Amino acid sequence: MAAEAADDLERLSRKFRPALVAFFSRRVSSHAEAEDMTQEVFIRLAQTETENLDSTEAFIFRIATNLLRDRSRRDRVRDAYRQSVEQEDTEVDPLDPHRVAAARETIGKLWAAIQALPEPTQQIFILYRVENMDKQTIADNFGYNVRTVEKHISRALVFLARRVGGRP
Repeated sequence: MAAEAADDLERLSRKFRPALVAFFSRRVSSHAEAEDMTQEVFIRLAQTETENLDSTEAFIFRIATNLLRDRSRRDRVRDAYRQSVEQEDTEVDPLDPHRVAAARETIGKLWAAIQALPEPTQQIFILYRVENMDKQTIADNFGYNVRTVEKHISRALVFLARRVGGRP
């Protein structure tokens, strides 16, 4: 920003800041928010070419009015989102005791089924699905090829699905 433009902006700030703060204070909930919006007016003013304006005062208050409209739109969107989230929350209770009990029962069945797997299949399945180890590393550790590890994982999944009550 050129020195002349900075001087003009400083002059406009001294002249219009009190009026803008008062303008915003009548329309928003806090003085701090009014100050922030006043600062935003001057930021937008600094980013605009003002040499060809007929009335700088009208332009400044047009920016202020547009800021209020933007704020109002943003608040409406946030309120609508908040209401939609609240409606979703009332439909499903995430801590429903029946759902928690059912989930615990399913986890218990799953763990019992994992314990019933044959030893190498159980170890390979736990390393792959729980420890997130890649198949090649598992194969290297057990002295198998990758295809054998894949067969163990596949057998484990079929066995667990049948035991827990999923698809065969």
